[in-house]
Amino acid sequence: ARARDTLTWIDANPLGTAAGYGVNLALDRDHTTRALGFARLQVNPVYAQLSRGKFEIAALDALGAALLDLRRLAWDLSLFTTAEYDFVRLPAQYTTGSSIMPNKRNPDVVELMRASYAGVAAARSEIEQLLSLPSGYQRDLQFSKGALVRGFARGLAALALLPDLLTRLQWNDAAMRAAIEPAMYATDVAIEQAVAGVPFREAYRAAAATAASAGEGRSPQASLAARVSPGACADLRLAELRERWARLAP
Repeated sequence: ARARDTLTWIDANPLGTAAGYGVNLALDRDHTTRALGFARLQVNPVYAQLSRGKFEIAALDALGAALLDLRRLAWDLSLFTTAEYDFVRLPAQYTTGSSIMPNKRNPDVVELMRASYAGVAAARSEIEQLLSLPSGYQRDLQFSKGALVRGFARGLAALALLPDLLTRLQWNDAAMRAAIEPAMYATDVAIEQAVAGVPFREAYRAAAATAASAGEGRSPQASLAARVSPGACADLRLAELRERWARLAP
């Protein structure tokens, strides 16, 4: 949706605006707009000139928004694959051997995915700095092309790895269950008491005082099944999300 909104804004034909004031020829700019597949014509020549750099930044912003999520996911995986957590294992093709430790497999692909946002952010920053210019056509912006190509090449390559990686992750249920502590159920206890009529401030304090025993008689499955607020585990509303996705699909 973010990419589509950005495309709607930047899908405009600047051809024929010349150096910013038009020319004394009756150019068929509408024809070039149709022939090249643009959605509309950038009518005002001054706007066409001053949008240079801004459109590139907008495109990189849309890409960067996705890569921020990718960076966070890669961070999580880099932690949860460690021996200390052991919550998930990466597929072999997403790891490499250690340069010195024969027993070790490094999560290099995940770490490179985590680093991919830096290239997009750097490209955006480079173009933004180029825009420290007066009005009109400026040759400085020729340098924006390299930054744009580098940012998109790195960002799209990283995103392309994600679907296959997600389908091949191997989750360690036993390790994740073992990490659940009784105190994690304290919120459930407080809310249940509030539902029963205890003011939440009192229920909160009581649950905090007995947090160490909050897990007695409870299970992860029951806790998840009780979460009935919209969007929570017992009311995921997947059908609604699928409908939204279908509206976005090309």
